[in-house]
Amino acid sequence: MKRTVKVANRHGTRLLVAAISVLGVGYAREADSAELPRYDHVVVVIEENKDYGQVIDSDAAPYINGPLKAEGADLTQMYAEEHKSEGNYFWLLSGSNQQVGFDDEMPTRQISASNLAQCLIGAGLTFKGYSEGLPEIGSTASIAGLYARKHVPWISFSNIPNGTTVENSSNLRFTDFPEDFTKLPTVAFVVPNLVNDMHDGTPPSSVRAGDTWLRDHLDGYYQWAKQHNSLLIVTFDEDSRKPDGLTNPGDPDPKKRNRIPTVVAGAHVKHGEFPEGKGVTHVNILRTLEAMYQLPKSGTQPQKALAAGIDDETVIQDIFEATR
Repeated sequence: MKRTVKVANRHGTRLLVAAISVLGVGYAREADSAELPRYDHVVVVIEENKDYGQVIDSDAAPYINGPLKAEGADLTQMYAEEHKSEGNYFWLLSGSNQQVGFDDEMPTRQISASNLAQCLIGAGLTFKGYSEGLPEIGSTASIAGLYARKHVPWISFSNIPNGTTVENSSNLRFTDFPEDFTKLPTVAFVVPNLVNDMHDGTPPSSVRAGDTWLRDHLDGYYQWAKQHNSLLIVTFDEDSRKPDGLTNPGDPDPKKRNRIPTVVAGAHVKHGEFPEGKGVTHVNILRTLEAMYQLPKSGTQPQKALAAGIDDETVIQDIFEATR
């Protein structure tokens, strides 16, 4: 099946391209931001170390599978960039692992590279990261109880505010997540602690713990988001497999592709399963948010994803209903 999709390049030139749908679902490159909803608020929750099949359609995850998957979009070919955990958080925020990650070691320098938070703030928009267990606003502690800084990349960037109050810092505790959702930033990242992100423990109990936390702490936002032009994205850092290093989403062995669950739900989201051609990565989620708010690109797609046919320009567009 072939359909025509209107797109625009980064200089605003409008083109018409034919997007070939895969299993009846099309996807577009260099998507026209006019074809994307411009959400008032986007909340991205990052969970840990689970394969697609350990979560999607699992009885251990009744909240993720319903209502989120039952009402939203299931990205069936979503791949993480690498093992271990840390680098994938940096890919999602900045389109690069910033030369950290494979050993889960804390950066020894402040990073000045372009990133989503910096670009949002530069465009007059807002970004906040909410970490469960963060000892205090602005803390740079490496570990504190079940809190782990390796899952909180914004601390490591010199161009992202890290003050000591809700107003002047992007590095906040989850207890600072507002009850009045209109006070949320344009884009928020939420990082549960090492139990509630499904990291600790083994399936199905670890999946159930994370799913329950998500329902108890984010369902209020999700129900509100559906009626208030807002969005929830639940994704994972990596699957449960190794070896360490960059992974190849085109590997002949499916067990080595680093396939992860990702569900997008909220206002203006179509229900269904979306393979997105040969698939997408955290970088394509980043590209989608950049296109949504007309921001410059940060970083690039990793080489192994490019070689597998997942390009650096693909914006996840077909999951959204037209709003204008």
